[in-house]
Amino acid sequence: MSSIATNRRSILGVAMLTLGAPLFAQDAPAPKATEPFPGVRVDLGAKTVEFDGFVPIDAHNDATPHVYLELMICSPDTREHETLVVTRAKPSHIHAALLMIGLQPGKPGSWDVEDDSMTFVAPEGDEVKMEFVWTTPDGKTRADDPSSWVKNSETGERFPSKPFVFAGSKFVTRGGVEVYDADGAGTIAGLTTFGSELLAWPTVISHEAAVETPVWIADRATTPKAGAEVTVRLSPAKAE
Repeated sequence: MSSIATNRRSILGVAMLTLGAPLFAQDAPAPKATEPFPGVRVDLGAKTVEFDGFVPIDAHNDATPHVYLELMICSPDTREHETLVVTRAKPSHIHAALLMIGLQPGKPGSWDVEDDSMTFVAPEGDEVKMEFVWTTPDGKTRADDPSSWVKNSETGERFPSKPFVFAGSKFVTRGGVEVYDADGAGTIAGLTTFGSELLAWPTVISHEAAVETPVWIADRATTPKAGAEVTVRLSPAKAE
C-alpha cells in the first residue's frame, strides 16, 4: 500500500492527534452531537456533519448580475469571488468527520486535453447529501439543495440536483512535506473540477474557460444576500 493511501485511510487518527485529545471518554457514551474538531459538529446517531459559513458573493447587485461559480464551498482567502459559501472549518477536519459517520473517500476527478480531444475521469467515493441551512429575512429556516442556488446564465435552467462525491482530496508534497491538498487550496466542495476537492461534483466540469465556456451562475432569486449565515449539513446520500 502506498504512503498516500495509508495517509488517506489514517487521516482521522492524524486529525485526532493534532487535537491532542481522545474523541470521547472511553467509559462514557458519546453525546448526541459533538464538536470533535474546531467548528465541525458530528451527530453519530443521525450520521450528520455540520459546519458554519456565510455567503461571500453578492448575487443581488444590478451592476454585476452574473456571478460565475467554480465552487460550492471554499476556505477563506482562496476563491470567495466564485463560491456560494465560505467556511473556516478546516477541510481535513471535515474529511475526518465524514469518516466518523461511516463514509469512505475515493479520489477527485480530472480532465486533460490532448490532440484537441478531451479526456474526463469522474471522481470516486461515497455519495454525500449536502444541504445549506439558513434563516430567511422573515425568520423561516430553510434547508436548501445547493443546486437550487445555481442556474445556467444562458438558458436559466437549474443546476442538476445530485449527490456529491466524497473524493477526499489528495496528498501533495510542498516544501518537502506531504500535506492535504484541500487545506491549502481551499477546495471543499467543487462545482467545477480542480482535482483537489474534498467533495466533488460527480460530473467533471473544467474550470478553464478555454476548455468549457462558463455558464453556471448564482441565482439571485434563491441565493441569500451577501453575508447571510449558512450551516452546511452533510450526510450519507443512501440510507442503510
